[in-house]
Amino acid sequence: MNIDDLREKVKEKLSPKRFKHVLGVEEMCVILAKKYGEDTNKARISALLHDYMKETNIEILKNMCKDVPEIKGYETLLEILHGFAGAMVAEKEFNITDKDILNAIKYHTIGRENMSLLEKIVYIGDAIEMNRDYPHVDEIRNEVMRDLNSGIIMEVNRKTEYLKEKGGIIHIDTIKMKDSLIREKEMRK
Repeated sequence: MNIDDLREKVKEKLSPKRFKHVLGVEEMCVILAKKYGEDTNKARISALLHDYMKETNIEILKNMCKDVPEIKGYETLLEILHGFAGAMVAEKEFNITDKDILNAIKYHTIGRENMSLLEKIVYIGDAIEMNRDYPHVDEIRNEVMRDLNSGIIMEVNRKTEYLKEKGGIIHIDTIKMKDSLIREKEMRK
């Protein structure tokens, strides 16, 4: 399936507001892929499919993800479930076999330890696409353009504070991702 056909399938599945976000993520992921040396086609596919299951009924998502180890304890969180379900659908319905693309879709909301470059790009591209407007997003965008890992760490710190204020739950893999990125930064010094 070519990119235009894929984009059309995504447009049919999602609300106009969600589709606008997906296009913003696609644009940001291509910018980041070019900057950091990732395959732009893989970035496009991952970005286009990252929220494919976001508007699906949560009971369907729970059923799809019931055997996923990373979901245990987080079964009621659409924010987490849709990425894992999206990766399943990408593989089954779109015949995507590239594990890097599937992981980028799967972990785009929580991250994980030792992420690939593509996974990092989709994770942060989702958070900082140009339609996003929240406190400090411009600072995070600027930092991502300067240093990808530092920008992701900034975003995780912001997300953690936001979830604390809202009484939300931060996934353990997000903490592990942040720690992993800090270790990567230390090793580069």
